[in-house]
Amino acid sequence: MTDLKTALSRLESRLSSIVEGSAARLFPGGRIPRGLTYNLVEAMRSNVRPGPDGVPEAPNLYVLLVHPDQVEPLLGSPAFLDELSSLLRQASLEGGLRLTGPLLLRVEPGWGLAPGEVQVRAQDSLSDLSPTSGLSLIFNSPSPALPQDAFLIVDGVRVFPLDSAMINIGRREDNQLVIDDPRVSRLHAQLRLVRGQFIIFDLDSTGGTFVNGQRIRQQALRAGDVISLAGVPLVFGQETPEPGDTQEVPAE
Repeated sequence: MTDLKTALSRLESRLSSIVEGSAARLFPGGRIPRGLTYNLVEAMRSNVRPGPDGVPEAPNLYVLLVHPDQVEPLLGSPAFLDELSSLLRQASLEGGLRLTGPLLLRVEPGWGLAPGEVQVRAQDSLSDLSPTSGLSLIFNSPSPALPQDAFLIVDGVRVFPLDSAMINIGRREDNQLVIDDPRVSRLHAQLRLVRGQFIIFDLDSTGGTFVNGQRIRQQALRAGDVISLAGVPLVFGQETPEPGDTQEVPAE
């Protein structure tokens, strides 16, 4: 079996080739993100540790931190992210590594990073999932049909229909849902449709994102869930509940 060093060297070369092919479409000026291939390889290499049975293990979740303006283009390019994921998975197998779970990639804003710059954080996915969500972004999964009846009640008065598979929320005017409140970050949270269910992600906001009183990084939403963005309340609603879901949006 190819040793880990050889497998990771081959991985870095192959990652470079697919990044070069996608750079013009995904990054400003067609510039390859500084450090993407090297940082992906190093994130896996530096986090290898012995497993309980002696088989070396590597983390299964790799978080790409990019300039905030590049989060949406990358999230809108699942084929590119799936190719990165497949190559990382193949390198781990060739190197004799066991991943701690299904290999996942996630894209988050890296505040302070320049356009085209990228950092990578590797960790075990279970340490970053809320106990009840059981989901993370898996980029090789096709997007299901968009629910036609999901909505948010914003600050108790405004109904915002969820008519897109990805909705950015914050003070900045180019968000899909703009909340003009100083407590809310410019890019505070994101709603994304995963396997037919909306998931809310906190985007490293200053004031935090809470669901039913618990601070979260990501959380699958059910009808009636109360969201707080640094104190600004939203209620998630869906008129047609999922099978077995008996929750309803509370009456105002």
